[in-house]
Amino acid sequence: MSKYTKSFKLQIVKDYESSHLGSSSFSKQYGVSKSTLENWVRDYRFYGSTCFDKRLQSYSLEFKLKVLKHMEAHGLSLPRTANLFNIPAPSTIFTWQRLYRLGSEPALLSSKLGRPVMNQPKDKMDKAPKDMTQEELLEEVLNLRAERDYLKKLQALIQQKKLAAKHKSH
Repeated sequence: MSKYTKSFKLQIVKDYESSHLGSSSFSKQYGVSKSTLENWVRDYRFYGSTCFDKRLQSYSLEFKLKVLKHMEAHGLSLPRTANLFNIPAPSTIFTWQRLYRLGSEPALLSSKLGRPVMNQPKDKMDKAPKDMTQEELLEEVLNLRAERDYLKKLQALIQQKKLAAKHKSH
């Protein structure tokens, strides 16, 4: 979720364009950083009000390669390239560059954003012991023992801290 709404950004840019204040004074007046204001104004001048619409966050391999090749062929900077292709953050292109240098085209294939889900498969969690194989039962026993040992160690550390705090206060 964006910190600022589309209507807020649009109003700020229009107010800035009609004012006679510099970006430093204007940004202080509205509580927006100078660089953020300048980015909004630049994007608005280049794309119009559509620049504040939610933008695509997942790009195809072909698009990424097109962007990288265009940037290299024309000697463009990251911000200029991001602006040209309507990519919200120049750092996105920098990441693509780094990945491409490390692993060529396959490294640019889309991957899901965010943390990977760490859930166990439902079938393992919901199986009754009578429906589990010997290997699955053994794995569960080992996991339960590890969990028990961890909890015992944690409890011992808590007791140790309590004793240390008690001796310290006397």
